Amino acid sequence: MTVIVRSQMWVILCLCGVALLSMGCEDEFVDKRPEGTLQDITSLAEREDLNILFVVIDTLRSDRLSSYGYERETSPVLDYLAGTGVRFANHRAQSSWTKASMASLWTGLYPVRTDVLRHKDALTEEAYTPAEILGDAGYLTAGIWRNGWVAPNFGFSQGFDIYLSPALNQAPAKLRTEARAGRIEGTDVDLAFSATEFIRTHSDQRWFLYLHFMDVHQYISTEETAIFGSTYSDAYDNSILWTDRQLGNILRELYELGLEDRTLIVVVSDHGEAFGENGAEGHGRDVHAEVVLTPFIISFPFKLDPAGVVQAQTENVDVWPTVLDMLGLASSNEGAVDGTSQVPLLTVGQVAPMQDTGFAQLDRNWGRIEEESRMVIAVRDGPLRLVHDPTAPESDLLYNVELDPLEQTNIAEIDPENLEKLKHIAEEHLARKPVWEGGAPQVEIDEMHLKQLRAIGYSIEE
Repeated sequence: MTVIVRSQMWVILCLCGVALLSMGCEDEFVDKRPEGTLQDITSLAEREDLNILFVVIDTLRSDRLSSYGYERETSPVLDYLAGTGVRFANHRAQSSWTKASMASLWTGLYPVRTDVLRHKDALTEEAYTPAEILGDAGYLTAGIWRNGWVAPNFGFSQGFDIYLSPALNQAPAKLRTEARAGRIEGTDVDLAFSATEFIRTHSDQRWFLYLHFMDVHQYISTEETAIFGSTYSDAYDNSILWTDRQLGNILRELYELGLEDRTLIVVVSDHGEAFGENGAEGHGRDVHAEVVLTPFIISFPFKLDPAGVVQAQTENVDVWPTVLDMLGLASSNEGAVDGTSQVPLLTVGQVAPMQDTGFAQLDRNWGRIEEESRMVIAVRDGPLRLVHDPTAPESDLLYNVELDPLEQTNIAEIDPENLEKLKHIAEEHLARKPVWEGGAPQVEIDEMHLKQLRAIGYSIEE
C-alpha cells in the first residue's frame, strides 16, 4: 500500500507560550478539532470558512525531524502536526537554491519549465500563482518572508494582498550561535510576531497566510534551545528546535482564537543542507539527497487517528496541485503543470502514483552571470536516481534510493544499462522549453539587495 497508517495515542497539545525562550510550555491546549478520516478530505472543497496556513521552513531537511525518524527530538510541534495529519515520507524539492526551488513550488513546474535558473531571473507575470488562484476564490492573501530570493522584485508577490518582510523589533537581544555564513538582521521571532498579529486582526475572515521562516538557514538558536552540541551539525539541529518553537507560538494563537478546526496547515521546505555526505557543505552546489530531501506535512481542520503516511515518492511540484485539489480549485499554468495531485493516494485507495519520475536541477553558476551555465540535474525513475553533469557525463552517479536513500553507494559501473537510460531521460528533460514565451524575465538587483543576499552566505557576482 502506498498510504500507511499508524496508531498514536491522543495527547494534550502543548505549544510554546508567549515566553518563546522557555524550554517548557507555560500553557496547555486541548486539541478541540473533531476526529476525522482520510475520506473527510473530500469535504474540504465544500467549506467556505477554511483558512490556509502555508509554512516554508528554509533549509530544512526532512531526516533531521523526529517524525521522519531522527533520533533527536528536534521538532515536537511539527511532529504533532504530522502525528495528527499526513506526512509524505519520501519528498524532494526541485533545487538546492531557494529562488529556483520556490519558483517550482509556486507554479508546479520544474526549473527548466519556469526558466528561473540564475540570480537575475524572475518569475514571469504570466504565471498563475496559488495566491492569485486563492485571491480569485475570495481569500485574503498574505505573505511574510525573510529570504531575499522571494522578494517582490523577483515576481513572488503576485497575487498577495499583503506581502512583506517583518519589522525587526521583536528579536531577542542575545542569540547563542553565530551564523555559518553571514546573517541577515532579525530572527523568526519577528516573523512569528507579524503572523500572530495578522491572525488576530483577520480572525473573522477567510485567509491564506504564507510564512517563510529563515532561522534554520541562519543556524540561529538560544541557550535554551542549543541542547544538542556545538558542531555545525549540532547547531543546525538546535536551530530546528528553535524554529519549531516559533511555529508553536503561531499555532498557539490559532488555538486561543478557536481557529484550529477551520485551518488547513501545510509545511514544506525549499531545500535541505549538506554536512559533507557527498563532499559538499551547505546548499546551492549540487542536487544530492541531503539538499533536496525535504518535509511535506499536512494538518487538517480535523484530527486523523491513525495518522497517514504516504510512502510514494513526491516532490514540491506536487504540493500545490494537491492542496488546490483538496480545495476544489483548478491549478493551471497554461495547462502545463508538471506536478500531480496526491489526493487520490489518500482518498480513493490508489496504490501507486500516476507517474513515478522526478527531477531536481541547479545551475552551479547561478550567481556568476558572466560565466556559462554549468547545469547539474538529478532524475529519479522508480527506485533509481541519477545525478547527471552534462559537461562531464563520465562523472555521473547512479543510486538505488530505495536501498540507499542518502546516496552513498554509486552503482553506475554495475548497472550501465540503467545509467544510459536515465542519462537519456535527463537530456530530454533539459531540452524542454519554458512554459512561457521568452522564458524568465531578468531584473537588475540594486546594491542594497545584493548586500542582503550576500549576508546570508551567497556568492553573487555582477
